[in-house]
Amino acid sequence: MAFAIFLAIFASFLWASTNHIDKFLLNGINESWSSIKTLIVFSTLVAWIVLLPVWLIICKFNVSINNISLISVLAASVIYILASYFYFKALEKNDASIIVIIFQLIPVFSYILALVFLKENLTAQQIIWSIVIILSAVLISIDFENKNHKSRLIVLILMALSSLLFATNFFLFDIWIRHSSYNSCAFWFQIGLLIQWIILMCVKSYRTTFLKAIKNNGKKYFSLNIINEAVNLVWNLLVNLANLTIPIALANVLNGFQGWFTFIIGAIWVKFLPKYFKENMNKKVVIQKISCIVLSIVGLVIMFI
Repeated sequence: MAFAIFLAIFASFLWASTNHIDKFLLNGINESWSSIKTLIVFSTLVAWIVLLPVWLIICKFNVSINNISLISVLAASVIYILASYFYFKALEKNDASIIVIIFQLIPVFSYILALVFLKENLTAQQIIWSIVIILSAVLISIDFENKNHKSRLIVLILMALSSLLFATNFFLFDIWIRHSSYNSCAFWFQIGLLIQWIILMCVKSYRTTFLKAIKNNGKKYFSLNIINEAVNLVWNLLVNLANLTIPIALANVLNGFQGWFTFIIGAIWVKFLPKYFKENMNKKVVIQKISCIVLSIVGLVIMFI
């Protein structure tokens, strides 16, 4: 249990790290050619460049999988890319520290899916303090000075869709493990992403933006994307691994730490690279966010007493 909790928290740190890099890749390099299409292509490309060979070795070339697991894995890979697409759309419209916290809808959707289909349950204490963590995480990134309610509503809808799809991805993973090994399922998940990369490269608009990005900034842009997407996929796999030991909803609730990891990492980037990264460091906002961080930690501790 303790190791699974560590994995879930570490995964939230990794995801928070990629949130800021995603924002930088979307708007911080060159907005004329850096686009969602480029990031989506990289999200699938990294599967066979980085993780596919790794999982093949881990599996010792034994990649057998039954039909139920194979269908679930391939469906999950498609859902993963769709979830990433809606996330990128939301990130394009607002700051990472504002939109990322809406990912706390993931445990809500995960709990509903697990409750309906897997008959999982949380204790009353876990439910109460899980809600506290979610609420405190939401409060961390609320910008009370933002008066553009229409823009906020659009971001909320996009992130709600993304959260639902990510929760479904985690749910399908739990189905994989009930029928096949973790390693073989992880391998075929990368195959699913590889298939999608091939399909995307057959679409002219995606192929053109991808090749343009490589041509304009070459190895630097390529390397940053590869590292970022590799970390992002490792985050996804770590959460799924944590789900083997603790309930799906509880593992995702621990992603509440993603909000304050995003804030802390953002503050560091703003201090050292203010030209490329933006974060609201207004005194009142900082106090609000730190208060919510403390509340989320207290909720986590009490939840496991």
